[in-house]
Amino acid sequence: MFGRREKETGPRRFWGWFASEAQGYTNALEALARGEADADWVIADLNRRLARIDSTLEADIVRTLDGACCLTLSGADAIVHALLDAAPALPGWRFSARNEAADRRRIPFRLTPRPSLDSPAQPLSGHHEAWA
Repeated sequence: MFGRREKETGPRRFWGWFASEAQGYTNALEALARGEADADWVIADLNRRLARIDSTLEADIVRTLDGACCLTLSGADAIVHALLDAAPALPGWRFSARNEAADRRRIPFRLTPRPSLDSPAQPLSGHHEAWA
């Protein structure tokens, strides 16, 4: 009677949580695109939250050329479609199911190489010219 109530882990609760976190995720992706920060926590946090709903769910987030953030869900078809049907309209965000026929050459943001100042853009050579 007075015990701890099990939290609701359905689509409605997930999207309420996501709406409150969306701006932070957008900021993290912008920082990642500028090479200023590591945004692995975004995908880990999101996938941890999705696992509460169903263990087959997995998310990927990419940023399109027009600046929109795209959240792609994969997992059991029934739960993916239930989540997408309940998705809110958030400015700057698009939600979709993973299309298995889509081009797989795109690298998910969590696997993209990070810019580094440790390696120069051009190989260094021992030949230097001075113009007089």
